[in-house]
Amino acid sequence: MWTEPTAVLSGGSIEVFCRCNSSTVGWQDLTISDWQNLTVETNRVDDVTIKHRKQNVIRDFTEYLYCRLQDVVVTKKYMLIVPLIRVEELRCHFHPLETELSCNFSDANYFVGNKNYFLSINRSPSVPCLLKTHENTFHCPGIPIKNTYNKYNLTVDMEYKGYNQSLQLQLGYKQVLFPEWPKYKIHIVAASRNILFLIWPSPFDPPDNENMEWRVWYLPQNPRIEKYLIQKKMYLRLHPFYTWYIFQSPSFAHQTYKLRMSRRYPFWESPWSPEVETAEFVTEARTPDRPPKFLPNGFYHQPENGNLYVYWLHLDELEFNGPNFTYYVSADKGKTATILSNNSALFRDWDATKPATVAIWSENSKGRSEYSSELIVPMLTNSLRHQARNLWYHLDNQSITWQPPMEQADLVGYTVSWCPVTVNSLPICDDHELIQFKVLNASEHRFQFKGSMVLPNIAVTANYMNNTGGGMQWHSRRWMSRQDYEKVSSISLYLAFAVIVVLIAPVYVVIRKLRRMAQIHVDVPDILFKSMDPNKECDGRKRSSFVQTAVPGNFSPKAVMNIPTLPTDSNEIIYSQSDANSYVCINQKLSTTTIES
Repeated sequence: MWTEPTAVLSGGSIEVFCRCNSSTVGWQDLTISDWQNLTVETNRVDDVTIKHRKQNVIRDFTEYLYCRLQDVVVTKKYMLIVPLIRVEELRCHFHPLETELSCNFSDANYFVGNKNYFLSINRSPSVPCLLKTHENTFHCPGIPIKNTYNKYNLTVDMEYKGYNQSLQLQLGYKQVLFPEWPKYKIHIVAASRNILFLIWPSPFDPPDNENMEWRVWYLPQNPRIEKYLIQKKMYLRLHPFYTWYIFQSPSFAHQTYKLRMSRRYPFWESPWSPEVETAEFVTEARTPDRPPKFLPNGFYHQPENGNLYVYWLHLDELEFNGPNFTYYVSADKGKTATILSNNSALFRDWDATKPATVAIWSENSKGRSEYSSELIVPMLTNSLRHQARNLWYHLDNQSITWQPPMEQADLVGYTVSWCPVTVNSLPICDDHELIQFKVLNASEHRFQFKGSMVLPNIAVTANYMNNTGGGMQWHSRRWMSRQDYEKVSSISLYLAFAVIVVLIAPVYVVIRKLRRMAQIHVDVPDILFKSMDPNKECDGRKRSSFVQTAVPGNFSPKAVMNIPTLPTDSNEIIYSQSDANSYVCINQKLSTTTIES
């Protein structure tokens, strides 16, 4: 059995022959079957030979054909199918200062093993290409390059089981050449809010590099900011002494970044240059973009000392936009507040007889925010009538309840606010976290927390349609009004007094019983404390066991047996115990006695 030709390229045709050199066998007795044991079509060649022609051979798997004599397999033949050379994604690159070029390509027939690839450029000696581990990519390093050419003629040779194929390819110099990086340090200048300049000495980049494609990673040094990638053409600005490339500036102001960059010529086949990383730079500072927002009716008034506290939701650190960040709070009365923390400020000697508007700005070294937030503070001489009353936190179910204010006309709802306790003396809320709040309807007088709120401060504010609310009522000993605190203290005293009254009677009864028990006197007959020598005879009878001294309580009354009535002239009483034979001998007359257990 043989094939013609001995090997076939994938997609070609091959003929398979079967012959039996025997005078008793004719061509009619021979058949050819495939690997599925199916008989294939054959033609007569001569009296002892048949053949099968297979067209469009596909190299998907190893294929055998079998020669049969009257349905018995006598031999088999392997058809050698050579895969076609198929090179994809060819990439070649070299650095201008190097004399060797490297190429990579993928093999479309990766599933076919035992292949060897070689590559040469412009008829230079070919170099072997190595298959990368766990990939279908071949790497061809160290191809010698003597000169720079406008066109590079590449020859890829593939050897498979002694059969060779070649493929001719051509690449332009910009499809092969790396763009070179400058030897000098790259400078980055934040020119404006939206523009960065990359600057290096002018003679470095020729004008034809103007439209190069860049791939730039923006690497923030603040872990809260995510890195991001841009890939686009960067345009060149020529200068007599410098080359300037214009980049887009990151959106966060006054933040530290690095850039990791590579670039290539504007052809999709062009190789990317090695990545370079710039030194750290800081984006331009600017005024804050916005002011903070006040809490709804976010003020608290202390009439006894004239202090007015205001509260707001502070800005995130990423919104500071510059150094020396703070807030500026003032009232239309010409008063300026003292900033206590990032979420509160204090007005001293507040005039409660007049309404006022409080404004707040964000501020840094570049100036204040363009706009401000405002808080309307009404006249506070009658503020108690517009405040929620009897705030009570329930430990059993982690909720707070209150009673509506005395004045309920135009009441639209409530605001429940809470914040962690601060360790400082003046501000009430820790400014490391936002003050949280929830707005409720006027019909709701209870708010359920998700967890225990024993440590955080809690405030309830009554909201009115005409902004006449009395401000925040804090559930805290330090910040509650004197009247409310006296109420809570009185309730606590009443509870303590009630508990004492309830406990007095039981304690008195117990003490009386103990005193009576201490006065109990017990008389024990002397007979129970007498004993005798076991060797001494009593009435002529010697006792066999030692008599222990009997002590009351040492044995249960059930151990004492009934003693029958004794005659008046009897001299002994016998006590019988179930676990031992103990006897007491009495040498005197006793009256008739009966003892029962």
